[in-house]
Amino acid sequence: MTSTLRSRAERRGLSTQPLRRRVDNVVLRWQARLDSEWSDRTLPWIIALVLFVLLASLALARARSLDGTQDLAIYTQATWLIRNGLAPEVTFGDAPGHLMAQQAAFAFYPMTGISFILPIIPGLLVLQSAALALAVVPLWRIGRRLANLRVGAVATLVFVYAVYPVMHNLNLAGFHPETIAIPGLLAAFYFAETDRWRWFALFSIVVMLSRADLGLVVAGMGLLFALEGKRRKGAIVVVLALAWTAVAAIVIQPDFGNGTFPHLNAFREFGDSPGSVAWGILVHPIDVVGGLTSEQNFNLLVTLLAPVVFLPVLAPRYLLPAIPVQILYMIADVPRDAVFGQQTVAITAFIFIATAFALSRIGRLGVEKVTVDRRVLAALLLAGSVFFVRDAASSPYREPWDWGGQDVVDGARINARDSIPREAAVRASPSMLQLLAERESLYVLDSRDVDPVAAADGVDVVVIDERSIGEWSAEDRMDFFEGMARQRFTVTTNEQGILVFEQVDRAPP
Repeated sequence: MTSTLRSRAERRGLSTQPLRRRVDNVVLRWQARLDSEWSDRTLPWIIALVLFVLLASLALARARSLDGTQDLAIYTQATWLIRNGLAPEVTFGDAPGHLMAQQAAFAFYPMTGISFILPIIPGLLVLQSAALALAVVPLWRIGRRLANLRVGAVATLVFVYAVYPVMHNLNLAGFHPETIAIPGLLAAFYFAETDRWRWFALFSIVVMLSRADLGLVVAGMGLLFALEGKRRKGAIVVVLALAWTAVAAIVIQPDFGNGTFPHLNAFREFGDSPGSVAWGILVHPIDVVGGLTSEQNFNLLVTLLAPVVFLPVLAPRYLLPAIPVQILYMIADVPRDAVFGQQTVAITAFIFIATAFALSRIGRLGVEKVTVDRRVLAALLLAGSVFFVRDAASSPYREPWDWGGQDVVDGARINARDSIPREAAVRASPSMLQLLAERESLYVLDSRDVDPVAAADGVDVVVIDERSIGEWSAEDRMDFFEGMARQRFTVTTNEQGILVFEQVDRAPP
């Protein structure tokens, strides 16, 4: 009986060997074809194009559903102002005022040129999606030429980037000019490691002009190059990048921000000026450690590292450039959306750089390239897919195939927008900001305490989305209507809970 079972098992094993051998032969033939110069020239661009179409479609569908964030509305107003020859003095958000006071993101000015080709919101979203997709090209070259990986390993790495939850969340979190730093940092790193320093300088400038504090990341790259033996050039990078960051924080941003550094409130427990904050961080290490080990930061690290199976910890040197600025982000008191959103651009780039070199370390050097065990690549594919489904804003659980539609309420919002002149100063519920952002004066209505006097103060039109107001009884509603009448405002639109109050004696445009 035992011998019969053994013979059957042997026969089954023999029967599967030819199939397995044929599969291996097919895989080897395709690898041989793809491990060539033509594939390195064309494949990353093809993949980037496909990813761009996907990301842009998702972002545009989300925006058409009128689910845009307040950040998208802020940059929409700033773009409209610049296009009309005005300073980008945004009038709403957490820190209204000149846009350059926030991050000294001078790279945003040329970005606004897209509004001459496309409408503002689609243009900004398409530009952002293109930047995120283009990161595939330098990432591919880092994997192939610096980490010396075979095509299978690099394709796996690129796939994980294409489904990386943080990248998808950035794509759908409105608009942020610093997203161009992801391809910028990858390209800068690649050109420096291949001794093309002029290209490195160009991309580093783009990165620093997209967000001033990313100068710390460029300085971190300089330190990495110095540790690799490029001491003189690394030292020059460190000095110049730190000088830019200091000038931006001490001179440029306060100059645009009425004499104050705009982010001091985020570090108020450490000091009340950029210098005192830096000193406070150095002399209070316990407070820093306490901030770093918060539950939110633990969840952030898992979100960043789990999709790449924590492989970057095998090549920690390549995380070094992003660590200082990431520590600042993690101890700052900022909204969760920023922590898991635009503040991840630098660490995302270096997580994938470190992952490429980690795969190279655990792989086996063949004739020319490093071969990585297929089980490792399978685990990487599985982890990337699982965490995309769990954490990405475009996860199947979010039903992105239903995005892009508009219901009767959205139609009412659009009708309300069309009834308001561009010249009017408006105060509106948050759900209306995206639609009304293309104007010089726009303010947010406090939905927690709808006071007619405060709502009417300094504006010509008030727009209320009744769904954004909490417990608003019929009596409260009547009191508000009467209060608006006393402020000489009358209802001009009342459709699907979208109310438009216009000042009675407002001068015609």
